[in-house]
Parts: sequence; structure tokens; C-alpha cells
Amino acid sequence: MEKHVQYEGVVIGVEQPEGVKEPCILVHGRVDDKDAEFYLILDPEAYYEVLRLGIGQQVSGRGVVESSNPLIVRKV
Repeated sequence: MEKHVQYEGVVIGVEQPEGVKEPCILVHGRVDDKDAEFYLILDPEAYYEVLRLGIGQQVSGRGVVESSNPLIVRKV
């Protein structure tokens, strides 16, 4: 069963963890009200919007946990 979470935070990087081939950003913030640094997998449109706006922007939404080590969340 998928674990749905709420996330929020600030974009601190644009990078992909090992084994992930999809567009991904690094976020410092909270996942389900717990402090976390996590990778957020985005659809291409949202990824290019992050690239356009740059590091330091706020992101928030709902996602599904794909990995806990490292913490990887897929935006839904």
C-alpha cells in the first residue's frame, strides 16, 4: 500500500538520487509535520517551472513515499 504524505519546504537543489531517472529536486522542509530533507520527483512541467524560478522557492503539496533512505517523495 502506498503511503500518502503532505510535504512543504524550500528547494535547495536540483539533483537526482542514484537510481532515479525522473526529474527530481532536493527540498529542505517537512513531511507530515516532521523536519526532513527529501527528494521530490516531479512531472516534467513542474520540474521546468522550478528550473525557471530557481533555488529558494517554496513548494508544498501531496505525495507518495517511494523510498525512506534516502527519503524520496513523488508529487501526486
